[in-house]
Amino acid sequence: MRPVALLQVALCLACGCHGYRDYQDELPNGGRVAHPCKDNALWHGVGHLNVQGGGARNVFGLDFADAGRKWTRELCQKDSDGDGKTNGQELGDPQCTWTKGGIPESTSGITHPGVCDPYDSEKCQNTAVPPSPGVTYATQAQWMKEACVQAEFECPALESSDVKQLDLRMPLTPVPQQETTYMCMTFQWPDVTKDFHVIATEPIINNSYIMHHMLLFGCADDFAVSAEPSECGMGGCPDLLGAWSLGVTGQCFHTGAGVLMGQTGYKRLMIQSHWNNPQLHAHFNDSSGMRLHYTSELRANNMAMLMTGQNYIQIPPRSPDTLATSDCSSTCTNNLMTGDIHITSAANHMHYLGTAMNLELHRNGRFLMNLTNDVIYDYDTPKFYEYTEPVVIHPGDMIRTNCHFASLDKATTTFEGDATSDEMCYGFLTFFPRENLKKLKCTSWRGLSGCDPPTEGGCDTEARQIFFKPAFNQTELYKNLTSVCKPFGPCTTECNTALRQAMQSEPCFRNPDSLLLIKWYLLQLTEAGRNFLGAMATCELQLYKDCLAATDTADDIVCRNVAGGHTMTNGTDDSGNDGTGGALALQSTSLLTLLGLMVGTLYHALS
Repeated sequence: MRPVALLQVALCLACGCHGYRDYQDELPNGGRVAHPCKDNALWHGVGHLNVQGGGARNVFGLDFADAGRKWTRELCQKDSDGDGKTNGQELGDPQCTWTKGGIPESTSGITHPGVCDPYDSEKCQNTAVPPSPGVTYATQAQWMKEACVQAEFECPALESSDVKQLDLRMPLTPVPQQETTYMCMTFQWPDVTKDFHVIATEPIINNSYIMHHMLLFGCADDFAVSAEPSECGMGGCPDLLGAWSLGVTGQCFHTGAGVLMGQTGYKRLMIQSHWNNPQLHAHFNDSSGMRLHYTSELRANNMAMLMTGQNYIQIPPRSPDTLATSDCSSTCTNNLMTGDIHITSAANHMHYLGTAMNLELHRNGRFLMNLTNDVIYDYDTPKFYEYTEPVVIHPGDMIRTNCHFASLDKATTTFEGDATSDEMCYGFLTFFPRENLKKLKCTSWRGLSGCDPPTEGGCDTEARQIFFKPAFNQTELYKNLTSVCKPFGPCTTECNTALRQAMQSEPCFRNPDSLLLIKWYLLQLTEAGRNFLGAMATCELQLYKDCLAATDTADDIVCRNVAGGHTMTNGTDDSGNDGTGGALALQSTSLLTLLGLMVGTLYHALS
């Protein structure tokens, strides 16, 4: 995503588990309530005077308890804190239609239903705090004086006299009137005559209403420096180096490593900002960025960040649990690693349908440990797993990424994509030494992995080149098929034969995942590609019917491909399709999949 991941990706520092999660789940956006006086901080114990939860209740907490700790219409319509907004308006459910497990009408701009706002107005300051044993303040002014003490970014290494700061931020820029925007700006490192280590990062937040997360990337030396930010999807520079997410005060890197900058390191950096504007406000601006803390006193190791995960996601509607998984296989780690790497921190990244996620480390074919394990995952309160004693990964180890999604309240299929309404499945592992890993990405696209050649079945990067070059329409493959198959025309005998021959001989057509990937390329890139897809479609359904009618097609590569990888035997395939409506089922599945793939970018295809 692009790391993306882009993504929302490595996207945070330790946030921990706060408050009573069971109670948070009983409320719309119960885990996303903004702190009234701290930018980019959350009030985890929404029903309590203590920001972390527990102890004496605030006025909303008392009303919540009276409602049986359930979100009722009466509680929704009530204005617990007396600031003129109903609890539903403050928690993103203005129509009081939310039910547990659902997605609220709004997921941003969430305010505290137990704190009168503006919190520092005369009216609100004089609001009474419910009396409770041990509570020493009687008014909101006294309560907020204690609650609003700003959390400081703690990183002992910054106390050293040799540490300097560099602020990378965009100029004040209008926010588009759209839900999701990725903005990128590239910066030049100020001194390339010697080497430095970046040892920590801090966010500089200008507009907390729309800033969701930021990613810091290392760029090639010749990557263009930009004077202004521009929309960038989730593409750009390849190497993910750092991140910020809601509620995080900064990243303090492991004492044994830093990001190498300057003469022999990165000379150009890119910051990618994710703006989330679900209410489509027209007059927002932002000039956020990052502060980098760096030193010329180099640490023992150069660090970087490895991204793992699945680039293909398809979540059916009304599903209680859909699993997406991806292996950075032992073959991949053998191919990509030149020696051991040491993991100092790890993080998970999904979007709002994500419910649980973990990164597993396997060695010699056996599970060794979880590098991350979010039994309950929350997009807006991500957790970063830090290892003071780094976890060693050897060449030949396997890293498995498991992502669970629930779509009970969605009526449409969800695919992988950039927007918060799409989904992602990525893990991020900070490690050293950087030199022991050739590539900072080990992801898969369905069952295909670019660092594990057997999964591609001969359809590697070089083999795929013919499909998206301008001269594709001059290849024998193109000519042989389009000369006898008219796009979406009748399936003639000669077209059926030509398509079968193409699927038997072309390496990229012999694997169902490779075939789907090639169709995705062809659909997006050229008119010739789309014409070729139309020619294929002429007889694909007939091939499917022929395979269903055959006695035994277990060894027929063509039949496995038209059945999406399923074995077809005695008139059925192992997905349970007995041929009744089989052609229609195949057609709808293929079209749905291809339409879903269009939301991606070439960056996502295969790495």
